[in-house]
Amino acid sequence: SEIALVSSKKTRLEQLKNAGKKGSRTALRLIENPESFLSSIQVGITLIGIITGVFGGLRIAEDLKPFFLKFELLANSAEEISLTITVISITYFSILIGELVPKSIALSNPEKIASRIALPIYWFSLVFYPVVKLLSSSTSLINKLLGIKRESGHITEGELRHMLKTASREGVIAKEQDLIHEKVFYFADKKAKHLMTHRMEVEWIDLNKPESRQKEIVLNSKHSRIICCRENLDNFHGILYVKDFLKACTLQEKPVIADLITQPLFVPESADAPKVLNLFKKGKIHFCVVVNEYGTLEGIITLHDILENLIGEFPEAGEFFEPDIFFRDDKSYLISGDAPVEILDGVFDNYFTDLENTEYTTVAGFVLDHIDKVPQIGDKFIFNDYVIEIVDIDANRIDKILVKEKKE
Repeated sequence: SEIALVSSKKTRLEQLKNAGKKGSRTALRLIENPESFLSSIQVGITLIGIITGVFGGLRIAEDLKPFFLKFELLANSAEEISLTITVISITYFSILIGELVPKSIALSNPEKIASRIALPIYWFSLVFYPVVKLLSSSTSLINKLLGIKRESGHITEGELRHMLKTASREGVIAKEQDLIHEKVFYFADKKAKHLMTHRMEVEWIDLNKPESRQKEIVLNSKHSRIICCRENLDNFHGILYVKDFLKACTLQEKPVIADLITQPLFVPESADAPKVLNLFKKGKIHFCVVVNEYGTLEGIITLHDILENLIGEFPEAGEFFEPDIFFRDDKSYLISGDAPVEILDGVFDNYFTDLENTEYTTVAGFVLDHIDKVPQIGDKFIFNDYVIEIVDIDANRIDKILVKEKKE
């Protein structure tokens, strides 16, 4: 019975309680105070042991004694032999029927068994309340003197993530579901710098260029908003809504882009990802500029960036799509350097990226942090029993890495 209660999942018992399962509410109450129900069970086990030993043991030994008296060689030790056989038999059946079989049954369906035996244990504890109270209080006192504290029964985030990963591996939930769950967990830990499109990949207009060139960029752009700067991204002036430009084109012959720019929402690169999402929701703005501690533009965040961080990459119309990770036939992985660093969780066993304590945001940053030098093709290192090798570089930027299991 104690195994059923100890092994029961509170979440499952809560479900049974909500479904009206008799005894589940009492089982939850017993789990909240383990010293009490363990004391009750121990009192019951002790009483049964005493009764069995004193009355059953002596009775069985007396019944066996005449049998051994029939044998001349055993007659002088008939009483001792009878008692020994009785003790061995009672011990065997007590362990088998009283411990092993009930516990194996309890482990097969702990919540169901716990709900059934909860009420008898509860009433037993009321009948023997003084003894149970004395034992549970004594247990608590000794634990306190030894400095032992009962751990919280609440499921931690790490435990939940491991449970989901195990459920995915065993086929309980689809792999895609596990990936989305992981992304949601990571989203809560991310900063603006993890969400943004880096300045190197941002499309922008140089206001110092001829107006014809500026207009060409706007008309050929696939985006609804474009960054406007002078000479370089460090000299940021604002953003242009393409629809405003097109509307101006219908009203005047040569609209001036510099007159149409507006100031966007600015967020620091250290801003929490959920905060950025809330700013988007409250301000009804789906675009922001990420700046560093010096006020320099580091990148931009759009609603598309946030969605990709929650559900994975999905290409826009006309956008070339290349998966961040390729699973090869030889059980190795080819991973893009600009892939988010948390993608490595799906490669390494029992590994979760600590986004709060890492400076890098991409796989390339992860590799640079470990090799600690200017990257070159062929550079490799070992991590979590995997060999990680740089296989492609584009202008000193890590483009592709190969990950394979380390050979024994």
